Parts: sequence; structure tokens; C-alpha cells
Amino acid sequence: MKILLFLIPFLIQTTISKAQNIEKETAAIKGVLTDFFETFTHPDMKYFDRNCNSDFQLLEVGEVWERKEIQSYVDKMNARPLTFERTNQFDFIKVKFYKNIAFVNYHNTATIRSLQDNSIKKREWLESIILEKVKGRWVLQQMHSSVKK
Repeated sequence: MKILLFLIPFLIQTTISKAQNIEKETAAIKGVLTDFFETFTHPDMKYFDRNCNSDFQLLEVGEVWERKEIQSYVDKMNARPLTFERTNQFDFIKVKFYKNIAFVNYHNTATIRSLQDNSIKKREWLESIILEKVKGRWVLQQMHSSVKK
């Protein structure tokens, strides 16, 4: 009976600690995702470099984009004045951890405001990402993106 009285608080504390850790790791992943999307919002490869593994792949509407394709996009965006302001909202569906790997599914809604006439467009995607924890920090390994109609 004494062992049972000792085990119950221990099990409760372990469960609470695990839930808090999942919450902390999920917040860190959302931070990586938000910062990564700055690559497209404020075109600059620094956002890509600090959030992605060197062999990162973006699977976007039937195309495979690696660093060179994303660099090409950034260069093209920077070759002319920016004509829009973009914000992203991420609504997580599921986050699953397996050791130092995370699998994440979420909805991405981009609000794009024209800097010329203030018109607003919304774009929506269903996306998934795979992240790896490297030296205590989550980095993107792969992203798969499908446009929602």
C-alpha cells in the first residue's frame, strides 16, 4: 500500500512533465515553421539556412524544390520591388514525436495584402513537415504542401 501511495504522485508528475515537454517542443517547432516562412515573406535565404537541413526538400504542387530552387525564387523576388505583405497562420492538426524526429500536419493560411491598393487575398494549404532535432534545435528536413481549393 505504501508503494502505491508513492507511485501515484510519481506517475502524475511524470505525465504532467511529459505533457509540458510536448507543449514546449510544439512551440519550438511552430517557431521554426514561422521563421522559415519568412524566406518567402521577406525574401532572404538566412531564414532558410537557419531553419533547414542542408538536404531539405519542399514538395510543392508536384515539384521538388531544394535549396537552389528556393534561392532562385528569392533572387527573383529581390530583383524587383516587393508589392505585397504576407502573414501566415498555422493551425496544427497533429504533432507526433519519435525520438529526435517530429512529424507535423497543419493548415497554413496566408493573408496577402497588396502594397499598391491594399486588396487582400487569402491562400490556404494543407501541409506536413518532418523535422529533426540537431544539437538541441529543431530543423526542417522535408515539407509537403497541397493547395486547398
